[in-house]
Amino acid sequence: GPGGGLLGGAPADGELLERLAALPRVDVDPKVSPEQARAWDPDFGLRTLVRPFRLPLLGGLALVGADALAQLAVPVLVRHGVDSGVSRSAPAVLLATSGVAAVVVLLGWLVNVAQVRVTGRTGERLLHALRVRTYAQLQRLGLDYYEREQGGRIMTRMTTDVDALSAFLQTGLVTFVVSLLTMLGVLVALLVIDAGLAVTLLLALPVLVAATAVFRARSLPAYLDARERVSAVNAYLQENVALIRVTQAYGREARNARDFARLAWAFRDSRLRAQRLMATFFPFVEFLGTAATALILVIGAGQVRDGRLTAGVLIAFLLYVELFFSPIQQLSQAFDGYQQAVVGLGRLRTLMREPVGTPVAERPVPVRELRGEIEFDRVS
Repeated sequence: GPGGGLLGGAPADGELLERLAALPRVDVDPKVSPEQARAWDPDFGLRTLVRPFRLPLLGGLALVGADALAQLAVPVLVRHGVDSGVSRSAPAVLLATSGVAAVVVLLGWLVNVAQVRVTGRTGERLLHALRVRTYAQLQRLGLDYYEREQGGRIMTRMTTDVDALSAFLQTGLVTFVVSLLTMLGVLVALLVIDAGLAVTLLLALPVLVAATAVFRARSLPAYLDARERVSAVNAYLQENVALIRVTQAYGREARNARDFARLAWAFRDSRLRAQRLMATFFPFVEFLGTAATALILVIGAGQVRDGRLTAGVLIAFLLYVELFFSPIQQLSQAFDGYQQAVVGLGRLRTLMREPVGTPVAERPVPVRELRGEIEFDRVS
């Protein structure tokens, strides 16, 4: 059939071919140089991958920074509205501040829309170049590589590893950058508003840093193990589907089913180890944020009662504390994708560094000009 992969030997039926023919043609130019995308790059890495797209990526990061600034501006406006509007019974000030806050939120929404479009389009262009580069490398590799590598593992490079990198570049990277900029901006804002209360939050940072270091040290090996095991599952599945006739001819269905179940169960156990680490670390971070908020509320309420702190400052401070720990919770969703993207990128880098065994022809040779000889040397 025209397809490949796990069901490469299955013929395509008429309905499938009709549906493929009915799909609209894609005529959008990804603006990726085919020669550059297909070139062999033994020094392949994230830097060389993103270098041709650095300008749109920088533009996307600028929009991400503007989005973070919009989030940081809201608590400042809340503080001004409470202290200058509510506390002084000035409805005009309160309405004006609310109007400015509404404009900031609207601008933040527009920036977010533009950021999603820019980063999404750039990410798709980058992944197009990555898929072309990976496929070209597979075409260059010699037969010795395909003799020693299982077909399922090769398919995992083009599917699971590329998809993991795709998911991170499309959503996880933006979440990571926004969260990091928000956390840094919140720390600066807290120190400017009230350095004394900010020290209370800073006391939780060493605990957070230590917990993050322990989590990273234990989670990365777990993710590496999970990626190896999913490759084994895909390889075994691919071989069994391709050789199903041999399996049935020798009556090995039950044996192969047990072997596949063993591999799949090992992959399940490996993933559960990584998920248990996440289920321990991120609830701990949430507890740490709640404890810090409660401590700041107790200290700040006493200062408001004594007249050393205004209610607006305390409210803004609590909003900033929530903004500080909320991105960490968002990182819990992006961290899983980040770990898988790191592992996938490492495996793609290993593939790109494989020595090329197929010489590249200087010019396309027509079939009618092809000639060959078979020589028997010391054959008996």
